[in-house]
Amino acid sequence: MAPSKRFKPVLRVAESRERTAARQLGDSQRNMREQEARLEELRRYHQEYLERFDVAARSGMSAAQLREYQAFIAKLELAIREQEAIVQASDTDCCAKQAEWQQKRVRSQVLDKVVQRCESEERRTRESREQKETDERNQRR
Repeated sequence: MAPSKRFKPVLRVAESRERTAARQLGDSQRNMREQEARLEELRRYHQEYLERFDVAARSGMSAAQLREYQAFIAKLELAIREQEAIVQASDTDCCAKQAEWQQKRVRSQVLDKVVQRCESEERRTRESREQKETDERNQRR
């Protein structure tokens, strides 16, 4: 069996793994964008709530209302910190998926070059053999 034919199944597996890694990277990037959007939404809501609190405080509020506002603001700040941690974890995952995809891409490219070199060598050998056979036939005439 020609070396190029032996390498082709290995190349197909490597390309399949590369495609899988690319899909996983895309999923990870999409998830990171979604998590970042949630974080921005929380930050906007927090800012809006602070502005509402400021307006309410200027017009006067009871101690109970003040405690409620402060408690809710504290909950929002906690949610923001938690979402920041989620975004950081998503970023870490995304970087890992990027590295994994790049590794699998390099492997696919290397195997593709090996197959191409084998095919070129096989073609040169075949052409040389055919030329030799043609020359021998021409000498016998």
